[in-house]
Amino acid sequence: MPDASADLGSTLGALAVAFVLVTLVAGTLLGFNWTQAVLLGGFAGAVAVASAWLTARRAGDD
Repeated sequence: MPDASADLGSTLGALAVAFVLVTLVAGTLLGFNWTQAVLLGGFAGAVAVASAWLTARRAGDD
């Protein structure tokens, strides 16, 4: 049985890293305004969480 806290920690880590990285890149390097950058970062975070969940499910760790 997998450790639920480790799964939650890695999921939150993926969410935070994707959000911060995409938001900063979109806002500074790509020239989006900060509202657009935050929305794009939130979408990227949601995709990262969905990807982590699907990967864990396919591996049989659910």
